Amino acid sequence: GGVSTVAHELGHAYHNLNLAPRTMLQRQTPMTLAETASIFCQTLVNQAALRQAEAQEQILILEGALQNACQVVVDIASRFLFEQRVFEKRLPRELSIDEFNDLMLQAQRETYGDGLDPEVLHPYMWALKPHYYSSTFYNYPYMFGLLFGLGLYARYQDDPAGFKAGYDDLLSSTGLGNAAELADRFGIDTRAPDFWRSSLDVIRADIARFESLIGQP
Repeated sequence: GGVSTVAHELGHAYHNLNLAPRTMLQRQTPMTLAETASIFCQTLVNQAALRQAEAQEQILILEGALQNACQVVVDIASRFLFEQRVFEKRLPRELSIDEFNDLMLQAQRETYGDGLDPEVLHPYMWALKPHYYSSTFYNYPYMFGLLFGLGLYARYQDDPAGFKAGYDDLLSSTGLGNAAELADRFGIDTRAPDFWRSSLDVIRADIARFESLIGQP
């Protein structure tokens, strides 16, 4: 709710505070890294709130966090697949409305699997989102940003002191290199599946806690 949103925005503020000494050009952060501090801060506050909350409050906190994670990891993934395939198929010729619809449904089925009622698949989702009509390849950075931020939180859990020693430097450098280069400096290999699995493990732990609270196996 409101506290989680404030935590998210305070993460952005802390990121900008660390960028302040840089030049104007050095403060230009790519979208893949723009959510790093906000996701980390939001996760930190959510986990702290869960430790103090009663069971019903925990359910509400987790429901909000999981709805957001599902939207970003699953729905954004479908948008990424759709956009990627549109670029590929559009190279030699224009596409028809039916082809756009087919690509959208295919992407939704691949990402949602049996987790979404076939009756609510949305073939015209491409027509509703203005993001598809900007010049940039838009839908990839949100998923990357969430999972990168959660991966940093997992690293923080493993080594709080070591994490704190390099965190401010990482945030101050987000305009100086790409995500892989900066992560390497922080001892993180973004090319390694284990890093991304650690990100998903944070979500998986929230799912397990939510299921336990509502009495599901």
